[in-house]
Amino acid sequence: MKEKNNHAVRFFALSLAILLVCTVFIWGFQSNWGQVSIQRLYLTGQDGSTISTLIYIPDNATDETPAPVAVIMHGRSNHAHSNDTWSMELARRGYVVLSPDLQGGGESDPSVDRASQAVTVTRYANSLSYVIPDQVNLIGYSAGTETCLRVYDAEPDIIHSVCEVFGPFMVQMGGGFEQVNANFSIIKSTADQYDYFMIGDPAACTDAVSEMAGLGVDIEPGQDYDRNGYLFRYSEIDETLHQTGNISGATIEEIISFVQAVNESPIDIPANETQWVPQQLFSGIACVDMMFLLAALINLLMQNGFFASAANAVPQKKPQKGAKAWVLDVLFSIVIPALIFVYVSAYVMLWTGAGTPISKVLTSTNLNGIMGWLLCLAAIGVVRMVFRARKAKAAGTTLTLADYALGGPGETKIDWTKPAKGLLIGLICVVFLFSWLWAAEGFLGINYQVWNLSTYLKISPMRIVRAIPYILIIFTVMFLGNMGQRVLPSTGNARKDMWIAVAVNTVMTAAALAILLIIQYGGSMIIGTGETLIPQIDIYGTGQNTSCGALDFAFGYCYMMGGTTGVVTYLYRKYGNIWIGTIPAAIFCGLVTLSGFTLVA
Repeated sequence: MKEKNNHAVRFFALSLAILLVCTVFIWGFQSNWGQVSIQRLYLTGQDGSTISTLIYIPDNATDETPAPVAVIMHGRSNHAHSNDTWSMELARRGYVVLSPDLQGGGESDPSVDRASQAVTVTRYANSLSYVIPDQVNLIGYSAGTETCLRVYDAEPDIIHSVCEVFGPFMVQMGGGFEQVNANFSIIKSTADQYDYFMIGDPAACTDAVSEMAGLGVDIEPGQDYDRNGYLFRYSEIDETLHQTGNISGATIEEIISFVQAVNESPIDIPANETQWVPQQLFSGIACVDMMFLLAALINLLMQNGFFASAANAVPQKKPQKGAKAWVLDVLFSIVIPALIFVYVSAYVMLWTGAGTPISKVLTSTNLNGIMGWLLCLAAIGVVRMVFRARKAKAAGTTLTLADYALGGPGETKIDWTKPAKGLLIGLICVVFLFSWLWAAEGFLGINYQVWNLSTYLKISPMRIVRAIPYILIIFTVMFLGNMGQRVLPSTGNARKDMWIAVAVNTVMTAAALAILLIIQYGGSMIIGTGETLIPQIDIYGTGQNTSCGALDFAFGYCYMMGGTTGVVTYLYRKYGNIWIGTIPAAIFCGLVTLSGFTLVA
């Protein structure tokens, strides 16, 4: 028993130490090792609503030596931290940077129009005593490109430049930029599927930009033009997708190059000397380590006598082996889920109010598509369990609670104190982990996010409330999925068996989405024009073959599903039931998943 306690303490201490080391390095890269202060501000809009924004203040920005200021407008289903790589690189070069949460992203009100929120933040940025007044540089990403145009319309006299990243389609939908008399840049990914669906291939996009620019000439990508006395630039970036703008080195360099071209850089660092790669590396390690820390914390709590009583002797189940077992698992865990995802998610998004959510309970349209798909998978799992039970009955075998991972050998009734203790463990875990995240941002200004694969944000009260229905859905899916997990043949080594089971279940759970994403976006990258291999669904009724949305935001959920399944498998192999793993993992997964999604379409 003492050896188990020592192992649990070592596992927890190691996981926490790795996270601490990663935290120090992430802070170092994002703050330029203390030369940039990163803070979160809460501004009040004209309607009295609260607007949350991050601000990066480099040491060179003082009342005596004011610095240029940039305001970054994030895209759909993003938040203030989504473009940390851009913010840190600009701040390293001496620019003051503000990156707000807009309309349901992060901590800002989902019911307030994002353009009005952006105007408030921009006016605040211009009022700072340590920035150059009336010289605001706007940077928009995706939907944020249209937001920049609305900000310019409201405050044209204070805008020095507008840099629109991966948004020709949004700029065109917003009416173009004829009214903008400021330095202007459009940066396009050649493989951007939104541009392709809305405008056409890169050549068609270049023609559209040429028309919007109104210069009377055909624009050539990479060339600078004089437009009404201001710099105009149109750039194309290869080898990146619409979703990868914040980890595309060429894109980041182009943003920096444009901002430096229209502002004298306070700190002379070339555009190609960046540090976002190691920042993302340590963020990625931290994100994975958070899963290990969750498992380690639950394991540590289970060493306490009160919680230890929730454990069962691990049931000895008959292994299912052979080609037939693998074929059935692959069919029901990967093939069928992959085939139905686009259609199910698209129509669930439509039913729950695509574009304008009709539900005050399920408020994230893109997330609703994923949740609907997961519930379909749960239903498939139930059907499989029914057939398995009938087959066992026909063979004269009665399945017990232990066969469904709900109790120990010989138990005939569920001991409800065990799920209750699982719930208590879950609450302790999320309080601990989100207190850590709160401290990381509160004291250091950072979070843990690698690309848009995973996002760990501190939780606001609003997001906790809105996460509850998603937590219940995720728990239902996890619960039913783990009840029917196949038992693999033993190697004769219990520890080895555990880690094989963790690896297999993690991969099987994440594989359907992973394969879809590789086909869709890997294929789009190979084609290079924005065309996609998987047909999309026109759920918005525009008459265009537009993206259904859910798959575009499934990167993070692929990671979260696989990671938490690994946690549940590990805990089941140690403690003999799925209550201890599924309840904490569902709470954690629900809160973390929702934190990365905008609470509106």
